[in-house]
Amino acid sequence: MKNIAVITGASSGMGKEFLIQLDGKFDEVWAIGLNIDNLSDLKDKLKTPIIYLELDLTKDESFNIYSNLLKENNVNVSWLINCAGFGKFGRFDEIDVESSANMIDLNCKALLKMTEITIPFMARGGKIIEIGSVAGFQPVPYITTYSATKAFVISYSRALNIELKNLGIHITCVCPFWTKTAFFDRALKTKSKQEVVSKYIALYEPKNVVKKAIKDTIKNKEISICGFIARSQVRLVNILPKRFVMNFWIRQQKLNKKYKNN
Repeated sequence: MKNIAVITGASSGMGKEFLIQLDGKFDEVWAIGLNIDNLSDLKDKLKTPIIYLELDLTKDESFNIYSNLLKENNVNVSWLINCAGFGKFGRFDEIDVESSANMIDLNCKALLKMTEITIPFMARGGKIIEIGSVAGFQPVPYITTYSATKAFVISYSRALNIELKNLGIHITCVCPFWTKTAFFDRALKTKSKQEVVSKYIALYEPKNVVKKAIKDTIKNKEISICGFIARSQVRLVNILPKRFVMNFWIRQQKLNKKYKNN
């Protein structure tokens, strides 16, 4: 039986970084994502055989394909890493409804489906990494739906962890702060004429976020947060009134002025 890792969102960002940093740890890796051509530069660099699955996780048929592949192959999923997801920045009327619904489909529904389809093919000692966000610890106006989806991921991961304890499978929810990935290319493409995020207190490298995530996963930590600033913010927003936190964010990014006449 092959011990494999399954990585969604593997064609870019942190998914690709997990692919690189976990090279040599498994018999095989199933890399799921769109734009799989983005991984062509790794073909001759990685020791681990890679099975490329170009699947759109907002489509139901993609999960049927994935489920059938698990049933047809003699594999044990040692690690499942759910990196697929996206965000959009702007006021609710600057983001089309379909995009907001797709955020929920990919960030929440697809993550849940991947997790619960995979669990029966995992043995004791199996690891699941769910990608949340520091934004999931607080309501974030003008990044409203994205932050709400990440709140779901954090809550879902923590609760499911308890249910999986008797199976010996552990979930680590990785909650990055602002991270240098292609995430922003899509997040900023809205109808917004305003620069929603103009002040980045810290901007982390994906390789550092992933390195810590792997260490924390091996240690069976429930939450993985890279960086002192990110951890400090989470501690603060957990104790401060949510209205204060939201108003502070709006003032920090000068959103009260940007949207004053709109």
